[in-house]
Amino acid sequence: MASVILLFFVLMLSSVRVGKSAESLFKLNCQPAVGVIGQTTHISCSFEPLTDSKFISINTVVLTRSGENEPCFTFQPYVNKVTGDSRFKVENGPSLQLHNTAISDEAEYWYFIRTSQGNDQVKFTVSVTGKYSNLIITSVPEKIVNGEHADLYCSASGGYPAGTIHWFDQSNTNWTKSATLQSTQGNDGLFTLTSKLSFQKINTAWAPYRCVVLNNKYEEEGKRSFHLERKDIPLHPLADESMVKNSIASVIVIGSLIVGFLIALLLKQSCDLQLKRVKSLDLPGNFSKDPDDVEDEKALIEPV
Repeated sequence: MASVILLFFVLMLSSVRVGKSAESLFKLNCQPAVGVIGQTTHISCSFEPLTDSKFISINTVVLTRSGENEPCFTFQPYVNKVTGDSRFKVENGPSLQLHNTAISDEAEYWYFIRTSQGNDQVKFTVSVTGKYSNLIITSVPEKIVNGEHADLYCSASGGYPAGTIHWFDQSNTNWTKSATLQSTQGNDGLFTLTSKLSFQKINTAWAPYRCVVLNNKYEEEGKRSFHLERKDIPLHPLADESMVKNSIASVIVIGSLIVGFLIALLLKQSCDLQLKRVKSLDLPGNFSKDPDDVEDEKALIEPV
């Protein structure tokens, strides 16, 4: 019996899609709906009366996914009978609710309704989103050396549809063009985003770096800053043996030159000092000798 009734509704829906019933005294309007995974999605619909009659009583509701023949949900208020997906509910007249929304609910739907004022149908869409979480940021190597190669990683999971990740430094400069993004969809339909930002020579003065997770509409869903763990560099790094030998040889040569220069300078100063002493002992040419000395010299020269 249930299959017969279901077939009746399918045939009825197919016939109605050919054209709008001439008996309809209203127009059914539905807005596109956006649901969140695991939450209740509200599908807003309304009646637009085409006559002065404002009272409209719902007899039957049939909801069918676009491209399928069998309804996914039917409801008869007078007998309170529901068939198909029980997560759908009729609320506030023609509006609908979808409980515990899943990614698989994302689709176009044909909504047929029979009322006391005639029949009508409309198509609406349900889009599904999931917020990204578990934001993690790491670096390789773990301890960063200023001026050396470094990779920064940022990942987020549990989102839908696929989003993106942007990178910024402490001055809010966007580094996203230098990053690579990998998007992986799991068996549950949810996405995991992983972004890698590489530096050939990282400048630690630009830290902290910040990764921002954006959904498919470029709306921010999470962010995290990363303060670099710096590696101390020794003041005198170890050099290889050849560099050590060259350094020692250079020191020896320079030291020898300095010592030789100092010795030459000392010798010159010593010679100059002795010369001054000798000059100070020489007698002047016009010095007058004592008369007694002259007589003594003559006595020694004359014969006896």
